[in-house]
Amino acid sequence: MNPPVLIRRAAWLLAVAGLLAAVSNALAGPGRRLAWTGRVPVPAPAAPAGPTAAAPAADPAPAPIPAPRPAAPKASPEPGPRPFPPDPGAPVRDLTSGEAWEAYRAGIPFLDARRSADYAAGHVAGAWCIPVWEDGAAEAITRFEAQAAPDPKAPLVLYCSGGGCEDSHLLARRLLELGYRNLLVYGGGWPDWTAQGRPTARGGSR
Repeated sequence: MNPPVLIRRAAWLLAVAGLLAAVSNALAGPGRRLAWTGRVPVPAPAAPAGPTAAAPAADPAPAPIPAPRPAAPKASPEPGPRPFPPDPGAPVRDLTSGEAWEAYRAGIPFLDARRSADYAAGHVAGAWCIPVWEDGAAEAITRFEAQAAPDPKAPLVLYCSGGGCEDSHLLARRLLELGYRNLLVYGGGWPDWTAQGRPTARGGSR
């Protein structure tokens, strides 16, 4: 074959191949283009990652518990007036039945001026036995003073058998000589006390 003809055919084939390659590259995606074009395939950018899940928030620290405050001390109530205050003009006074009960509930000492046998048979509960007509009266008063340590100005209730009984008044005179100045004579005495159904006791020689 004539050389010029071969050259023309070869040139024609090269031109056709180049045209086909250009068309193929034009139709192909960027990642699949042929390397002969001199371009390096660039990888497609990765899709942006979704929002990163936030780590669960830690539980808030518990609020500090305030230390308890000590309770304010309660104010002590003011002492009320003492019942049956002394009367300098009347160191010996008569006491009604109601006043005798009030004095008993206030804790004022009761002194039984009757004989010790009568005291043992029945007396005001808690009363002291001071048998004014017996030889042991002075000793009984001393025992009362030693154990009760009474204030000479504090009230003392004296009683006997009531009615015409003078034992409590006699005891009042003896206590006046010892310096006592607030003596309350319960005129109704033992009979009134029992009639009112108030506390009693038997026996003993307090």
